[in-house]
Amino acid sequence: MHKDDDEARVGLAKDGLPAEGDAPGLTRAGEGPLDAFVSGAAYAALGLLGAVFGVVGSFAQDWTVGPVPVAAIVLVALVFAMARLAGLGMGGRLGATIPAVVWGVVVFVMSMRRSEGDLVVPGTTAGYLFIIGGMLAAVAGVMMVPPARPPGDWLLGRAGRIRE
Repeated sequence: MHKDDDEARVGLAKDGLPAEGDAPGLTRAGEGPLDAFVSGAAYAALGLLGAVFGVVGSFAQDWTVGPVPVAAIVLVALVFAMARLAGLGMGGRLGATIPAVVWGVVVFVMSMRRSEGDLVVPGTTAGYLFIIGGMLAAVAGVMMVPPARPPGDWLLGRAGRIRE
């Protein structure tokens, strides 16, 4: 036996498992093809939820009680709740970002004037409150979701982790 091999074995025995951390042949939870399919389907469902929120909200945002755009205010709160709960449910900011971005795209498309002159989200107080307030609420909802990984992990990877 070579002396370096002995030292490596002793070091591994002292430190536990190597950096990968798993025994050979062991698959981690969330890494199988079925898990990937289910996660993809969940993200697609969240995108569909964002689209439905955008379409329904675009048609409902103009309801007022007197001069107060009550529906737009309620819809802004619902957009915040949608983004935050989607992120918490998926365990990361990507789960919050997908429905928020799809919502924003749908709302912007619904606010563009068509060649016939039709417009779903007009340039009124309620319309601006729905668009601008909804975007701010979506960003706040995404940012209030805790990240799935520690800060800086995207840059340093395993090297940034402190061994205990």
